[in-house]
Amino acid sequence: MSKLIFDSVTKVFGEGSSEYVALDNINFEAESGQLILVVGPSGSGKTTFLTIAGGLQTPTKGNVKINNTNITNLSKRQQTNLRLKKIGFVLQSYNLVPFLTVEEQFKFVDKINQNNLTENKMHELLEDLELLQLLKKYPNQLSGGQKQRVAIARALYTDPEYILADEPTAALDTERSMKVIELLKNLAHKRNKIIIVVTHDLRLKDIADRVYQIIDGKMTML
Repeated sequence: MSKLIFDSVTKVFGEGSSEYVALDNINFEAESGQLILVVGPSGSGKTTFLTIAGGLQTPTKGNVKINNTNITNLSKRQQTNLRLKKIGFVLQSYNLVPFLTVEEQFKFVDKINQNNLTENKMHELLEDLELLQLLKKYPNQLSGGQKQRVAIARALYTDPEYILADEPTAALDTERSMKVIELLKNLAHKRNKIIIVVTHDLRLKDIADRVYQIIDGKMTML
């Protein structure tokens, strides 16, 4: 079973009079098969939490463990390798390559990581996400919701144990936002993933398995 643990994690930026505590003594645990929402207003520390969970930043104090490995003690190369194999990111900007079709977005990933989903499993994923009919389309031919589903599929293509999503519904209306979160919840349960979504959108909190709130760097469970 996959597990993510924050053990007394604090993140401080700056020094002296410019010191800013982004995360203040965070204790957090997630296991596979869960969709977890982390909510809070802009500037509350949500994105810092997500980047530390993904090994993109290291905490000032405390430890982060993925599957009993303390990732704060890993070298930069080891952290990069961990992200390639274990973690998928879904960003609100989608980060799709504009001159590649949907199908080519995945072939591009093949150049970076060879241990991706088999053809049969990929077909099943694309079917679940209703993307099979869009494979020959370019990003500028897709709606916001379609781009978001492509970004989710690309994150899942490497078969990571963890999916970290940063404001994935920011540009979507209520109906599409609910569909995206329901989709992520179904993927977490069906594929036994840990999916963590950070958002300021409180409309989504009733769908998640667990909901946490970060305000001024402090985390509580709702």
